[in-house]
Amino acid sequence: MKKWVIPIIIGAWAVSLNAGTQSTSDVTTPLKDSVKVYLKIPAQMGLMVSDGPVVFDLSDPSVTFPPATFPAYYNPTTGTTENPNGVGIKVYCDTAVTWYLDTWASGNFSSTVTADHLETSDSSQGNWNQYTTNSNLPVPLASGGVTSGWEDHTQDLRFRVDSTDQAVNSSIYIIYKLFTQ
Repeated sequence: MKKWVIPIIIGAWAVSLNAGTQSTSDVTTPLKDSVKVYLKIPAQMGLMVSDGPVVFDLSDPSVTFPPATFPAYYNPTTGTTENPNGVGIKVYCDTAVTWYLDTWASGNFSSTVTADHLETSDSSQGNWNQYTTNSNLPVPLASGGVTSGWEDHTQDLRFRVDSTDQAVNSSIYIIYKLFTQ
């Protein structure tokens, strides 16, 4: 998985209250001194996305193509290590902010096979959303606040084949964006 962590504040140091002072006493009197310890845990959010590629190979012998009826939906013939049905995605946030996870496609597969043929669903929900190529109108995947470690937002993918789709052998990128407002 690729891992992106965005630091917001970084730093830690220690300062003595009696910087440079020296205490002495006879051996029967205990000595005490102190040092102030500062701790700063950086405000961060992080995004981990599976390494690809995800493949929909409709020429694979295990796939029935062409389908008996249209539209037809196909699962990936090859998924990622984290999710054989799509993409493993994890989000981390240690700060009381609201974060958002959006996605869109880098372009169309061809002039006749558009990105909206590719659909995504939270692997635990089963509600399918079509991809868009418009980064200003992305597919919202999730939102939240402080996470308990790396939070799973794995996405299943499927491909819709319509009766008008023409032969194609191409690829696109799926882009994921984690942000706050």
